[in-house]
Amino acid sequence: MATRPTHHTNEAMRYCRYWLIAVWALLSAPWCALAQSYELAPLDNGSVLPAPAVSVPPANVVRGPCDPDYWIVSTRCAKDEVEAGQAYDYQVFRFDGPNPGRGSSLNELLASLQPGVPVCFMAHGSFVTWDSMLNDSAFTYRWLRQAAPCQPIHIIFYTWASDDVDCCIPHLRVNKLGRRASLNGFYLADLVTKVSADHPVCLIGHSHGTRMVASALHTMAGGEVDGLVLVHGPQPARRIRAVLAAAAIDHDWLNPDRRYGLALCQAEAVINLRNHTDLPLLLYPLRRPISGKALAISGLTRRDRAKLGDGNQKIIDYSVTDLVGFGHIWEYYYKQPQIADAIRHYVYFDEPAQPVGYSH
Repeated sequence: MATRPTHHTNEAMRYCRYWLIAVWALLSAPWCALAQSYELAPLDNGSVLPAPAVSVPPANVVRGPCDPDYWIVSTRCAKDEVEAGQAYDYQVFRFDGPNPGRGSSLNELLASLQPGVPVCFMAHGSFVTWDSMLNDSAFTYRWLRQAAPCQPIHIIFYTWASDDVDCCIPHLRVNKLGRRASLNGFYLADLVTKVSADHPVCLIGHSHGTRMVASALHTMAGGEVDGLVLVHGPQPARRIRAVLAAAAIDHDWLNPDRRYGLALCQAEAVINLRNHTDLPLLLYPLRRPISGKALAISGLTRRDRAKLGDGNQKIIDYSVTDLVGFGHIWEYYYKQPQIADAIRHYVYFDEPAQPVGYSH
């Protein structure tokens, strides 16, 4: 009788351990993520004030970290429309100075943009509730503004139905939310196209939010996602930079022949915040057979670099392992001023364009 070689046995045992860890992580991770405590009081729908008439703000106004001025654009109530690729009137909310958040409109948002000032869109990941998104947005605004308090910026938080999936099997929930994030990329791209080209644009994505960012860039370049294309067609070149945090996408999906192969055609610079100890993403390859490692874990491999060609000049890996450790949720990132400093030039477009960092 033939016996299995020792190294094969060890490998089988290792994969058995991985699967056991995966089951535990997938069952517990969503609830752990939702159980975080926050210092800010959540905003309920009853406290949203009616939208005022559209007005244009005075030019050259710079708001600091203690004087908030940011927007939230939501498709949370439109998961069916998003999954069907249908048009949707975004829900818009404005947070302005000491005033509570109030209902607004896309017209008011666009009219408020000061000429030439960078616009930053932030897309969160999966298993994020409305209340935790509100608190994360407030903290993220302060975090970004403290990195460059004298530089003007418009910050828009994009929120989507990331905690509402009618499925009790964890890995199927994760896969469905990943697809939904990718489809939301069309709506993020639509928002970017509504911003006039004189505004440089930064796209920040966390976890499945990076899938949304990659999808948006890919579709703006004329790419197809799940059989759908952007209704406006390919967009003319403009200044767009991207920040990928805890990137829950395959490490090779930005390659020209892969899922988001046109994304780098639309971006002038991308920074991938690499964390090779991100515990949930260490289990990323187990979500389906023959899956690659997550981009956040491995960064771009030598083979990826070879396939990217000229795209190599646009994307760098920046290690945040020592800062974030085993953490995955967004809170671990916005508690680190050093990370805000690292991505500052991608957000504010105040040169030099690349941060001082290192890649592995």
